[in-house]
Amino acid sequence: MNAVRAGVAVLATLFGGAAFVLYGLAAQRVWRARRRRGFQRVKAVVTSVGWEARADQLGVLRVVFDVDGRSSTETDLGDDARRDDERAALLEAFAVGTSHLALVDPSGATPPMLVTGRVQSFRVPLFIGVVFQVVSAVMAGLAWYLGQPGNLLAKLLGG
Repeated sequence: MNAVRAGVAVLATLFGGAAFVLYGLAAQRVWRARRRRGFQRVKAVVTSVGWEARADQLGVLRVVFDVDGRSSTETDLGDDARRDDERAALLEAFAVGTSHLALVDPSGATPPMLVTGRVQSFRVPLFIGVVFQVVSAVMAGLAWYLGQPGNLLAKLLGG
């Protein structure tokens, strides 16, 4: 009985820890988005685009664009690997000569960033974190219940 209770308590702790890691990721994304609100939105023209192949049918889109005479390779796609079946659509969407919105830091501290609309919202890790925290709370309650004398599981197992 104590082994079951300890196992449930460990799982509750792991789910609780994972929930707080996800909350941290959500907070980080909110902070980045808030920082970028002060950026100027300007027109960017794609000067070159390529696909860097990776293992397991994955790759990374590399876009070079020009904003007010400044060239940059920073995009909000970052180094996120995409499936090879997305390659054609991405290369078409960011073809050479196409115009897109870019964010320019007024202080000049960071290079211009191409806005692609392909960034995951902070809501996703926040929602998953809430689900993990609920699971953690249920498991913690179950671990507490299993420690009570005369619980149902102890009666079923004859203890």
